Amino acid sequence: MILRLVVKKTAFIESKEIRTGLLSEGYMIDMYSVEPSYLLLQYPESIEVTKGELDRFYRVKRGPWIQYCRWHSGPIDRKDDPLERIYCNINSDSYCRQHKRTTRALYELCVTLHGDKGLEICKLLDKKVSTEYVVYLTDFGGSKPKVGMTRSFRFVERLAEQAHIVATPLLTTDSAYEARRLETKISSSGLAQEIKRRALRVNRSIGESAARLSYWANRISEALGIDWGGRLLRITPPDDLQYYMQIDPQKIAGMSFIVKGFWGGYLLVETREGRKYAVNTRVLQHRDSLDFID
Repeated sequence: MILRLVVKKTAFIESKEIRTGLLSEGYMIDMYSVEPSYLLLQYPESIEVTKGELDRFYRVKRGPWIQYCRWHSGPIDRKDDPLERIYCNINSDSYCRQHKRTTRALYELCVTLHGDKGLEICKLLDKKVSTEYVVYLTDFGGSKPKVGMTRSFRFVERLAEQAHIVATPLLTTDSAYEARRLETKISSSGLAQEIKRRALRVNRSIGESAARLSYWANRISEALGIDWGGRLLRITPPDDLQYYMQIDPQKIAGMSFIVKGFWGGYLLVETREGRKYAVNTRVLQHRDSLDFID
């Protein structure tokens, strides 16, 4: 089976005041939860998808895996029902020849390519798609925050796909070009970074993270003339996250497991023997990496 997506459900929990100390300033943070709903799977010989329920056993297929074109028929400007999508089933390490000029392929190039070439693709995307984008910061425990951009309707879900402590939206815009230009400018200024280490766990208190992120957001706002709204939010990790060992999926190939959770871009699984592992979803996605267990 090709793993196309871990379909997730995010929900607002509460707005909570967090302090770094008894006499320190308090920060209001919007708290969210995330839970996996199902796995979106595809048989390699089909262009349709199937629902992989979480109450059944799967196993990681032994490699090497075949990688498939990432294009699907869903819109990129709004939410959709993943089960109604059609996915391309042509072998490709990104997008096949037929789909490399689609709006979905353009969007991925816009947000990943650096320099003028990437910005020109963002301009082309703006001519084809009308939607809203958000430029945001996350604190992941490093010396500087990470800056990113995504479509506004995916903002909370996108945060759930990144290990973080606290996050904040810097601004919204209806131009992919402006969003990417600003993201690049913030990164090149040395006030944030676009790439972070792929660690599941982060060691910093929520209060300290909120204070640090607010400091950096204010610095960036003043330097670039951005009107930062001050909103802070956090996708809370599962209470038992510390019991899941981060591991290369290939090292558990052949083991039967059941999906127990999702956080920070990692699928949290438990084997029949009770071992708990966290596997990077991106390593498994768009590849024939999973098998059903009858």
